[in-house]
Amino acid sequence: MKNVLILITIYFLKAAFVFGQSNASRDAIYTKTYTYQTLSTYQKQLFEDFLSDEIPAGKKVADVLTNHTSLRNKTRLAEALLFRNKPGDKENAAEILTWILKNQHRDENTKIYGIWKTTVEGDKFDQNWREFIGCDLIIIRQKYRHLLPADILKELETGLVHAARGALKRNVAPDYTNISIMSSFLMDFVGTEFRIDELKTAGLQKARAIFKLYQSHKTFSEYNSPTYYGVTLIALAFWRELAFSPEMKQMGQTLEQEFWHEAATFYNPNLKNMPGPYFRGYGMDMQKYFSIMGIWIAIAADNAKQAPIPATTDGPKYGEMSNLAPIFNLGLAIPKADLATLKGFSDPRFISRTVPNTYAGDSLKQVTATIYKDWMMGGVWGNRRVWNQIKTGAIHWKTADGDVSWLLVPGNGKTNIKVSKTAMNLYLADVKATTVELYVCAQNAVTDSFKDNLWTLPSMTMNVNTPLKRTQTEKVDSALFAKEWEVSGSCPNVIKVVYEIPASWDTATPLLEITPKQ
Repeated sequence: MKNVLILITIYFLKAAFVFGQSNASRDAIYTKTYTYQTLSTYQKQLFEDFLSDEIPAGKKVADVLTNHTSLRNKTRLAEALLFRNKPGDKENAAEILTWILKNQHRDENTKIYGIWKTTVEGDKFDQNWREFIGCDLIIIRQKYRHLLPADILKELETGLVHAARGALKRNVAPDYTNISIMSSFLMDFVGTEFRIDELKTAGLQKARAIFKLYQSHKTFSEYNSPTYYGVTLIALAFWRELAFSPEMKQMGQTLEQEFWHEAATFYNPNLKNMPGPYFRGYGMDMQKYFSIMGIWIAIAADNAKQAPIPATTDGPKYGEMSNLAPIFNLGLAIPKADLATLKGFSDPRFISRTVPNTYAGDSLKQVTATIYKDWMMGGVWGNRRVWNQIKTGAIHWKTADGDVSWLLVPGNGKTNIKVSKTAMNLYLADVKATTVELYVCAQNAVTDSFKDNLWTLPSMTMNVNTPLKRTQTEKVDSALFAKEWEVSGSCPNVIKVVYEIPASWDTATPLLEITPKQ
């Protein structure tokens, strides 16, 4: 009897401990459910600016449903109007949805089965539109069906089944991070709601594969992408909020919390930027273009001064503000400590990560980065894919006027980068390469700022240790540079620096060692 009592006591002590841990875990998460009425002044301004951009003053909805407008953005416009639900909003949303739903490819025998058109004319046949539009339509169905006519709901549901079946047919791999997370949700939701077992099974299986891949190294394959990190957070919020499967819901909550921590760790709130490398990036300064991660941080911090987005509505990639619709509809769930990290710089840190990734090169790519309050740098080892969205390495620093300058090592597959706490080392990755190129964006920098062993730049000096011959130092056309290397946001002063690589270079020997000094 005594042993039984001891066992019972141990059981209840364990249960109390687990329950206490669970409560502590919940208490450590900041959650926010949004309605239009509860938006802060700043959040409401961002939201209303988006609506005004989509439907300018004096225009009707019919005027903006043109043959060349984005169907994805207009789906989110409908979602945003239903979220606000002022007089006339639900009618305008119904008009938009009627237009959207008739522009889906529904031939099961084609590769594009289930996708919506990107635009009515000039359709790019983007297979990701199944997930982007389909998931937003699920929000609309789940939250606003009471505001819509029955015929629209019926057509919406038919469209969702086509999209989910098309997603099953495509079967995107788990390492295509943002799309695979949305695809798994789309299939699981549609399969469960409409009793299509093969979709339900495929969705949950894909979710498990995504979870397993992340847990292998605690990183997603689309690593450190200012735009697609934001899409990934939206996708995980779908799991958290709308997944039918308890297993998927729990995996979503776990991944979302861990991913917020990773994103916050790799963010510098003083520079309002993430350091390099970017596995997919559309810019070099989040304050100069609209990235979806920047939008998330703006909403979470709820402070214009802490927001890593342009202060104007005419900045590059402004269309990404359409993501306000799913963000507000799905809500925020972020560890409180990570929210604090996003708002204010804490301590310098050196970061090392292993990233499972199928780009050409190593299957496990190595990322190293150093973050100080006023400057930071990072790079990747093992990538051989040539793609202008890839930023192999970068150095960012704050200037005297509060702006951000940067150095870019482009994604041309030529280099491997290893960063220490003090220096960036560039190594040869492509043995056929004969030159290595660097780009510097710094206001008032001139070609004479670049000496063989010392670069004297505004608010930053860089010691350069290299035996290579510098063959070119010249200012380049900013617009051509931005187009060539996928860099949104104006930089009026870009200087290109080129070094010559001798034949038979030893790949174990650094090409250059750059040591920033501020």
